[in-house]
Amino acid sequence: MKTKFSSINLLQELDRPQYERLCADFTQQRYGKGEFVQTADQDDDLVFIIRQGRLRIYLAMEDKEFSLTILGPGDIYATHTRAHVVAIEEVVLLTMPTMRFHRYMVDHPALSRTIISILGELLKQSFSIIDNLVFKDISGRLADFLFHEAEHSGRATPDGILLRLDLTMEQLSAIIGSSRQTVSTILGSMQRAGVLAKQERGVYLITNLDLLKNFPSL
Repeated sequence: MKTKFSSINLLQELDRPQYERLCADFTQQRYGKGEFVQTADQDDDLVFIIRQGRLRIYLAMEDKEFSLTILGPGDIYATHTRAHVVAIEEVVLLTMPTMRFHRYMVDHPALSRTIISILGELLKQSFSIIDNLVFKDISGRLADFLFHEAEHSGRATPDGILLRLDLTMEQLSAIIGSSRQTVSTILGSMQRAGVLAKQERGVYLITNLDLLKNFPSL
């Protein structure tokens, strides 16, 4: 599972003269760390683009939570889903009613194609999540998550790939769909196996990507 579902930064796309009117029509909203932007029982119908900060999107059933993705600056999302949206850190959103946003899409076909590409990546990510939950255990999901983040966000060093997650153990556990204790135990096993080394809180040195990719289940 990856944290960022799209490689397209919509803020960069909108920073063009032809979208000046669209950008001026957004309403800016701020949410503090841990504050809910949306819950499953709300009936708001808004589109929002993240300008600053990160949001966690997840489903909740009984006492279990299933993370879908982490949204960051430039990502777009709509509130008419059954998912919960919570701020991991302080966030700034650009919001607009869905129908108004749709009218702008009609006037700007090029932007519509960009939005469709983003939604296509979200669908692909959804299938990846289903695959992980059905066919991989916790150890496999954690290894898959770290491998993807190392490939896409890690920094190469002479000793390996330095990965800064910027996630607490609780947040990482929620993304994997497990308990804090279990994730901590698996990370300890990875360190003992020489797969990675913890540098500081939330920062790991991936010493061997092949071992990480094929890390055995507990």
